[in-house]
Amino acid sequence: MAEEKVKKREWVKNAAIIFLSVMLVLTFFSNTFMNYSLPEVSTKYVESGSINAKIRGSGTVTAAQSYEVTYDQARKVETICVKVGQTVAAGDVLFILEEGDSDELEELKDQLEQAEFDYELELLKAGADKYVSESRAVSDAREDLSEARANANKIKNAESVIKAAEADLANKQARYDELYKHLKELESASGDTEEIKKLKELLAEAEDKAEAAKKYYDSLADTDPGKDEARKTWEAWEAAKADYQNKLNNLLNGTTSSGSGSGEEEGGTVIPPVQHDNEKYEELYNQLVAAGAEVTAAEVYLNSVREKYGNISSGSYEAALDEVERAERAYDAAREALQNAIADGEIDEKTEEFNLKKMQSSIQKIKGKINELSTDNSNEITANTGGIVSEINVAPGGMTGMGSPLAVIELADRGYTLSMTVTAEQAKKVSVGDTAEVENYYWWGDEITAVLESIKNEPQSGGKNKVLTFTVSGGVEPGTNLNLSLGQKSARYDALVPNSAVRNDANGSFVLVLTTKSTPLGNRYVATRVDVKVLASDDVNSAVSGISNGDYVITTSSKPIESGTLVRMAEG
Repeated sequence: MAEEKVKKREWVKNAAIIFLSVMLVLTFFSNTFMNYSLPEVSTKYVESGSINAKIRGSGTVTAAQSYEVTYDQARKVETICVKVGQTVAAGDVLFILEEGDSDELEELKDQLEQAEFDYELELLKAGADKYVSESRAVSDAREDLSEARANANKIKNAESVIKAAEADLANKQARYDELYKHLKELESASGDTEEIKKLKELLAEAEDKAEAAKKYYDSLADTDPGKDEARKTWEAWEAAKADYQNKLNNLLNGTTSSGSGSGEEEGGTVIPPVQHDNEKYEELYNQLVAAGAEVTAAEVYLNSVREKYGNISSGSYEAALDEVERAERAYDAAREALQNAIADGEIDEKTEEFNLKKMQSSIQKIKGKINELSTDNSNEITANTGGIVSEINVAPGGMTGMGSPLAVIELADRGYTLSMTVTAEQAKKVSVGDTAEVENYYWWGDEITAVLESIKNEPQSGGKNKVLTFTVSGGVEPGTNLNLSLGQKSARYDALVPNSAVRNDANGSFVLVLTTKSTPLGNRYVATRVDVKVLASDDVNSAVSGISNGDYVITTSSKPIESGTLVRMAEG
């Protein structure tokens, strides 16, 4: 009996232990499950620091004023003589049009030719079998006129093509010379050693001597006994030039080059491919190489058009025009003579005489229209004013007279502007007249300045955004993208929080601070609201009052949270 009571007590004790163990396990796992169901938050320590309350943005430099290049008549474009970004002067050739007249002028000339032909037939018909010599004179004069017009057109077209090619070469050479000048300025500013300076002097001397020796060698006939000696002298100076070039490259960038072919040679000037640490130098050097290639291509093109049109353009266009005028007068006189002879013969049919006069009047009207169009029928389209080409809206083979401008020239002498969009809140931090800082821009020339000229609403944003327009001056060109910053100077504050930590509702600004709450199962983290006042802000942080230095503010959360929400810290 006693033994049964002991066994019963053991069973109760074991059952109690099992029950308590199960309850403990369930409690532990319920705590773990709850932790994983809580929103995960990231926090940031509140500390003192500086706020740089500047606004930043970027925009493209454009000229304050621009000029649209248009051409009303329909002509096919043969050559484009400029490119975007190129500086042009008033009178520079922009486009060369294909030989021939515009569609409108061609149509009028066809009308004139038909009208003259019909008139001539009517005259010849009226004077048939009676005025043979006068009729023959009209036909001969007409042939002479056609020949004179064709010859004048050939000379005019040839002169236009050659002149445009010469202007294109001059523009490209000027660009190359400008880049070369700035490259040399950078080299001088880099502080060359005496050894480098000496090598540059020797290289320049070798270049001059080699060029002179080459010219002398080329001037000698193949049978000249001194030809071989001249070649040796030329080759010796070329070898010296290559040697100085190699030594100079070794000093400047620690590399070797294989003779004079290591550099770009244009017009007798060799530019070593110096690899400076200066990014500006590298950019200039690459531009110089490209500009040299363009000069070479322009020279080849000019030589080709001179070879093609040289014989034609050797004639005088003015003399050809005089011959056209003489032929026109002779043609008009021959027709008038025939008409007078017919009139003196007292034509019976008054209707026929009336038709002749009517046809003659129509011819004069067509001639008047042709004269109007011919005054603006050059094969060249030139710039009316100087500036920088910002747009080219036609390709070779394209047509003019389509309604849109062929090109746009930014008027550099009228100043430059730049516009960028900011929020309305950011715009409150700046005022008209503020000077912006230009960031991360390297170029030669004067320092760039940007002054805020106007603050206007951006129509598409409904008042949420503003457009800041700056007046830009200094060493800058249209099409350049600039990064600007402007606004208040930096100031130090006691409490900085990330911008993502600041929240707003109907009661104002606040942050959620991470606080600790003790529970039987351990500490819990709670998001607690703290009302703050934003004193200043920049792109990253906000300075606030109403919060203590050293608190942890919640910056992000995996789920929506509010004051009083239990949260868990993000791992890592």
